[in-house]
Amino acid sequence: MASGKDKMKNIVIIGGGFGGVYAARGLLNILRHNPDIHITLINNTNYFLFVPMLHEVATGTLSPANIAEPLREILRGKNFTFIREKALSVDLNKKKVKTETKVLSYDYLVFATGSTANFFNTSGAEYCLTLKNDADARVLKNHLITSLEHYFCTHDETFSTFVVIGAGPTGIELCLEIKEFVNQILKSNANNHIKPHIILVHAGDVVLSQFPKLQKQAQRQLDKHEIEVLVNSLVTKVSKNSVVVGDKTIDAATIIWTAGVKPSPVVTVPKIVNERDFFVIDEFLRVRRYDTVFAVGDCAFCESNQLPMLAQVATTQGKHVAGNIALHLSGKKMKPFTYKVRGILLSLGKRKGAGVLFGIPIHGFFAWWLMRTIYLFKIIGTANKLKTAYDWTLDFFVKRDMTEV
Repeated sequence: MASGKDKMKNIVIIGGGFGGVYAARGLLNILRHNPDIHITLINNTNYFLFVPMLHEVATGTLSPANIAEPLREILRGKNFTFIREKALSVDLNKKKVKTETKVLSYDYLVFATGSTANFFNTSGAEYCLTLKNDADARVLKNHLITSLEHYFCTHDETFSTFVVIGAGPTGIELCLEIKEFVNQILKSNANNHIKPHIILVHAGDVVLSQFPKLQKQAQRQLDKHEIEVLVNSLVTKVSKNSVVVGDKTIDAATIIWTAGVKPSPVVTVPKIVNERDFFVIDEFLRVRRYDTVFAVGDCAFCESNQLPMLAQVATTQGKHVAGNIALHLSGKKMKPFTYKVRGILLSLGKRKGAGVLFGIPIHGFFAWWLMRTIYLFKIIGTANKLKTAYDWTLDFFVKRDMTEV
């Protein structure tokens, strides 16, 4: 007779973002009381981060703690282990995952490694600021404040010029938030009357190319807030205080890159990612050629069902892969993953928004209020929901936090 240890099935999830956390939660809900299953999540931070609200942290509306929830608080179970380390490599033939201090065996593996900034080999890209995590948000906030303090001392307009590269949702939201944040700081200096110069640079011919129904409202708000938009403009070089766009050099002390992302790397033996470093998956979210290896979220690519790199996609995939693993464990046929984007909501500055829900366009205060309401319910953790609701309420009556910390 096989021992309990021999019967044990190990499920390992690499990554604690939307895809990884919702896969783990789904598995714990389905298999919590199964003594023959053990679930392990590996992540290099001990918290889950609600990334869609990072731009509010970077511009003084929210505290970083509001959108970070400890993984040990939201994922619990006798058959669950959290390992706060980086996954260094995966041996797919031996079914082993190597971390900084451990080697773990797996029967099922889920890649949910997320994404990182893609600079497309742009010269000097290391000078760009990014907005992918809470550390980036803190750095960006302090940099905005420091730049304006330099401006107050030197009156050099390089320090009051801000360039955002990439006119997707993050780039547009960030431009409008920066404008309001910087205006507040400038107004705090009684002797200053200059307006900040914010430039949005985009290689395409129109902003928000993925979401055409939002383009008009987004462009209207950018124009209203006097944000200069350069379309059909390719960034060829970045330096510490300037950026080259086509044949034009723009002097700016703040250059932020939101122009694209690529999968976060993880070494596999054999190498199974495609030429763009994506795990290519089938309709069941399985990595091709491996029946018990899955990928979800920004690191996954399905040729037959190409989806935008959104939190709502990663969340749904995480839940679905949990169900498919449970089905496979019980000897049943897995279900193909199908998904249609239910909607997209975009913040367009204070009390303004735009969106499309189930094909219906919405805009103005209602879209902004709806986005915040949905985000509030999706934040994991009651304490964080309450803290965020409190900060958002205060935002109606008090100024943003402009303390450099």
